[in-house]
Amino acid sequence: MINWDYMITYGGPELFVGFVLFVITPIIYWLILKHFKWLIKITSIASLWIAAIFIAYWDVYQISREAERLCRDEAGLHVYKTVEAEGFVGVTDIEYWSQYGFLYVENETIIGGKKRYSIQDGDVVKEKVNSFISDYEYIQKREVVDKSFSRGRLLIENRKTKEVLGEIISFGIYPGWLDRRLLGVLSFTWSPASCDGDYPPKPQKSTLFIIDLVSGVINLKKSSQGEML
Repeated sequence: MINWDYMITYGGPELFVGFVLFVITPIIYWLILKHFKWLIKITSIASLWIAAIFIAYWDVYQISREAERLCRDEAGLHVYKTVEAEGFVGVTDIEYWSQYGFLYVENETIIGGKKRYSIQDGDVVKEKVNSFISDYEYIQKREVVDKSFSRGRLLIENRKTKEVLGEIISFGIYPGWLDRRLLGVLSFTWSPASCDGDYPPKPQKSTLFIIDLVSGVINLKKSSQGEML
């Protein structure tokens, strides 16, 4: 059964079928079919239209079925293990994260090196450090599944063991071959439909964010909670 909410098209199949119906069909009729009996005419035209619809929409249908499965079965927030910590690696906005009780956050850049961010006496303190003290890191990844799908992963990882403690999985869903050619010809700026849960994919739609992942995986150490009181 087709779930029409998952059918993603940008007009390419419709234009193809319209071209076959209103351009190719008359040409074939006047050049070939007009000399045959009506039964052959009707059968031939019907076969042409069915073939055109099949060619135009078959990959759209296949993509929609797989998109529904991925969004339903794989996308979403997955917490595999919870841990206690006072901070984590991978972000810099300590003013935001301190609202949730974290005492520090850490981050590394190619130019700036390793840095630790904390709040002391109401002010943000940025320290350059030789090594991180947190065992846990926030990481973003994007993987190409195939020509129709990409997988995004926001994850918390144990830096020492590389164990994934939790992740938010999302999928980017790309259009079929006719839509890809149409978008390429028109040179439109567009974003692929996406989902991070059990719902029909929409362009640039997200319902889960880093705070959902962090709060699901990392519990504050009791000592940290005491310092916040």
